[in-house]
Amino acid sequence: MAIVFPKFPIFFAFAATAAAMAFPLAGCDHAIPEASAQAAKTAAKSDARPVPVSLVSVERGPLERPLRVGGVLKQKSELDLAFTTGGVLSVLFVDAGAHVRRGQLLAQLDATEVGAAARQAREAVAKAERDLERVKSLHATGALPLVELQNAETGAAVARAQLAAADFAARHAQIVAPDNGLIDQRLAEKGEVLAPGRPVFRMSGRSKGAVVRVALTDKDALGLTVGQSATVQLDAAPDAQLPAKISTLATVASPATGTFDVEVKLDAPPERLLSGMTVKVTIPRTETPRATVPLSSLVRADGKSAFVYVADAGHAKRLAVEVAFVAGDRAALATGLDGVDRIVGAGAALLEDGAAVDVRP
Repeated sequence: MAIVFPKFPIFFAFAATAAAMAFPLAGCDHAIPEASAQAAKTAAKSDARPVPVSLVSVERGPLERPLRVGGVLKQKSELDLAFTTGGVLSVLFVDAGAHVRRGQLLAQLDATEVGAAARQAREAVAKAERDLERVKSLHATGALPLVELQNAETGAAVARAQLAAADFAARHAQIVAPDNGLIDQRLAEKGEVLAPGRPVFRMSGRSKGAVVRVALTDKDALGLTVGQSATVQLDAAPDAQLPAKISTLATVASPATGTFDVEVKLDAPPERLLSGMTVKVTIPRTETPRATVPLSSLVRADGKSAFVYVADAGHAKRLAVEVAFVAGDRAALATGLDGVDRIVGAGAALLEDGAAVDVRP
């Protein structure tokens, strides 16, 4: 007699067994720990094709970081020329743009008033001295008391002082050039009645040379010294590099801006140099950062923060650095890379932390 097994129970038993095996696997798939996922990711990077890279040296030591700042060129001796006494402007011997020599006559007042004042003062001196002699004689005979003699002596002294002032005004009823230079502006016209001290000419003297005055922050001004070399470049002639030196350093900050004024004097200004020309001043300066690296080795730079990669056992390792400043094609670092001598240069932009690398010469 043949034995017949029921079909449906066997089918359900097989299905139940398969389901029981499937559900535990599904639950395990969702329960993989994060560390295991990271390990799997690292393993995937390790299995990826290595990125070809080359290494560059991390340099340490002094780095040239010149200070560059704009300014305006001026003659150091810039003068407003005026009469010490008032009067009518009688003669103008030069005009704006004229080259003048020291002692050259530039302008003159009408001599009538100042001449008359000088003659009046001279006559007053003569009268005061006659009065003094008469008082002396009378005092010697006892006719006048001592106080009268003293008053006469004072009167004579006052008259002589007034004569000296009148003679001074007469001598200065003309303007002479105090220096070799250029008349920048004429500020008065012939026939004008001038008050004492009103400027007639504005002049740039040449004997004291040409200077550039610039304003620097305390960080830039610190460490500069008088006599330090500099270079002045004219904006109108950028190919011309004029040697110069720092001639003056302010010892206090400007109350308005908080900056320090620095004066740079040209060693030998050109003959045709004009006051008011805009220039660029370059002052050589050396700094010693923690380390310097090529700019091309920095990745994910954001302001002063950036990253570099080092090759560690065939893999890329990312290190954080802080950039202090940039000089040419190199970045000076304020922090980072202590004890590191070589970092990834070419190929750094293609890397991620942990990626396999193929270091090539």
